[in-house]
Amino acid sequence: MLEIRILTENDAHEYWDLRKQALLDVPDAFGMSYEEAMAIENPIDEVKEVTKGDLKDFYGVFLDGELVGAATLSQEDSEKMSHRANIEAVYVSSKARGTGAGSALLKKIIEDARKNPELEKLNLSVVTTNEPAVALYKRLGFEIIGTEQLSMKQDGTYFDEYLMTLIL
Repeated sequence: MLEIRILTENDAHEYWDLRKQALLDVPDAFGMSYEEAMAIENPIDEVKEVTKGDLKDFYGVFLDGELVGAATLSQEDSEKMSHRANIEAVYVSSKARGTGAGSALLKKIIEDARKNPELEKLNLSVVTTNEPAVALYKRLGFEIIGTEQLSMKQDGTYFDEYLMTLIL
């Protein structure tokens, strides 16, 4: 059974374990490397602190009680851009892929964003080679509005990213 909810500081350990797994599993999908993550001095405390913020929500998807996916919704904080938010750090573990967990997670984030009277638009970026994610975002109504070439570089290999948006 799938459960989706906003993570709290009580979920910090489980979230951190999933985040490390994500960085090892699909390193080209994230701006932070596993090595950078491991260099964070007090990662659990950092995660706990971020879960308390007003403009950023960590969402988790649980399959039979286990955290198998996560994504972050970050609302812009400047006056001129507070009508938009970014979906970041989307990951679903390999064991939960194909179960509908990713789709359900994103649908919940979009649903919650639509309930926020300040939000009018959601943005995200995705590595162009991640075809399943691009297809999912398109099915949910996101449109590609551009391509950032050479967006990331890892071990001498460059990755481009699609910039996608959804008008709420």
